[in-house]
Amino acid sequence: MDTLTQTNHFWRKASFGATLKELKRSIPPATLVKTWLNDRPAIPLPQLTAINGNDQMQIARGLAQQRREFGKWLLEQMISAQNPLHEKMVNFWRDHFVVAVPKVRFPMLLVDYEQRLRQYAFGDFQELLWQVTSSPAMLVYLDNFQNRRGNINENFSREVMELFTIGRGNYTEKDIQEGARALTGLMIRRDRERGTATAEFIARRHDPSDKVFLGKRGKFTPEDIVEILANHPATPKLIATKLWKTFAYNNPEPTVVDRLVSAYKNNQRSIKAMVDVLFNSPEFYSPKSYRSQLKTPIYFILGSIRQLEIKAQPERIAAALRTMGQTIYNPPTVKGWADDSGWYTAPSLLARFNLAQALTGEYEDDNGFGFDSALYSRSDLINLLMDGKLDKTMEHASQGLDNREFAALLLASPTYQLV
Repeated sequence: MDTLTQTNHFWRKASFGATLKELKRSIPPATLVKTWLNDRPAIPLPQLTAINGNDQMQIARGLAQQRREFGKWLLEQMISAQNPLHEKMVNFWRDHFVVAVPKVRFPMLLVDYEQRLRQYAFGDFQELLWQVTSSPAMLVYLDNFQNRRGNINENFSREVMELFTIGRGNYTEKDIQEGARALTGLMIRRDRERGTATAEFIARRHDPSDKVFLGKRGKFTPEDIVEILANHPATPKLIATKLWKTFAYNNPEPTVVDRLVSAYKNNQRSIKAMVDVLFNSPEFYSPKSYRSQLKTPIYFILGSIRQLEIKAQPERIAAALRTMGQTIYNPPTVKGWADDSGWYTAPSLLARFNLAQALTGEYEDDNGFGFDSALYSRSDLINLLMDGKLDKTMEHASQGLDNREFAALLLASPTYQLV
């Protein structure tokens, strides 16, 4: 790769894409990775409007208002984050440790969840797993707040192994049952007027008897289950594979996965160490990694807005995401969103082409987006969105277009759809 291509490639993978100013700074990717990994951004969380009243209508209106406020804050943060790798990593954990608005209901629980993901995004995986396990949002979403001695609920015990840690084939139905017994005792206390909740461990609801879990015997508690899973040899392999698939390409080679697994094991389960190895691996810059995956709707929309510094109304962004079928914190199942192949549909691609026109319109047109085409020359747009290369088909199609129309053409191009 030449320098421009390498820089653009890195920014696409490590964030939602570079702005023109960021691209022109020409800071080496290795320097950026080191800076971002050592940065712990202090991000003020949203202060949601309290729900006034306790009848069903007032609560419903209050929750709707809180959802709008939370969504606005979340979109603005994802687009304007000063540490875009941290933001991309938080999004990775949202897609890994899935919770969803329709079941969680209370946006304040998602504010709490965001704080946990943000604080531990690059930290010790064991601590992150505990923060997720004990969060009111996850306790509600996977029903572990209902899990009690004598009346176990296996939902979280199953998913924490299948999806979050060791993966299928590494546990039995008996392990699910024993894990559920160990995970009893966590409950939540709600304040319905404020829409908040706190998690508590209630000893009388916990099963204190011996359990046999993944070949180990003991009077296991929820913390013990988290520790066993975080230190199981299958866990770093699952996390390493998913990290590489997210930031580089699908089906990583065993040697690549082993490299990330070693970073996990040799650095006390450090996510930061795994990410550092990932971005400093030669395979990351290989032809196999270059433009290797289709952008998800979230990536396409937020990346376009970020790269071209498009003025955007949060409500319009949210509406565009709904149209394309990917609303943040509302995946279809606990398995999260489909991989990139799941977005290769005619309606999804048509929505991208239509959105490219809307994104590059004038704000005065009242479509919710505004692109200042005067900030960019034609060569700027080619360097920023096409890595400095325009094939003959695109050259021919772009003849006679002004900068606004040219930007729309590039955003709708097959090349730009790939990360």
